[in-house]
Amino acid sequence: MKHGKVLNLKPKDDYMDDFFIGKGHNIEHLKVENYKVDEVYEGIVKESVVKLMNSLKDRERFIGIWALDTLLHLDRLDIYYVLNKFYQVLVEKGLLYLSFRCGEEDFFEDGRWQTCFTENELLDLIGFTDFNIVELENRNEYINLILKK
Repeated sequence: MKHGKVLNLKPKDDYMDDFFIGKGHNIEHLKVENYKVDEVYEGIVKESVVKLMNSLKDRERFIGIWALDTLLHLDRLDIYYVLNKFYQVLVEKGLLYLSFRCGEEDFFEDGRWQTCFTENELLDLIGFTDFNIVELENRNEYINLILKK
């Protein structure tokens, strides 16, 4: 897509920032409250993502949203809410990149909640949104998706 604004749901991501900036895009990051550089931010990302989605206005538009490993810690109802909010703030034909743990059951790991999906469960969830699936890849215990508005 032409130049535009990309929402990166990681508080800092030099590699992806350089990639998007190199393509001429502006980057907006997830603002995580009480985040310190030496902390693992996943522990507080749930509240921050849901809070960010609540604060976005429908008139704000992104050409893309990069959500690599950032929704893993949300429960299924929050994921559904966030996906619908993503749809509202993307431009027409805007892209969303997502990644989820692949598995039959959700679990705790290192004190953090991990929401897991099978491919069919994820396809069902996406089916309740207006997104179109551009690509789905199941590799190394993760399901990666590119969705298009």
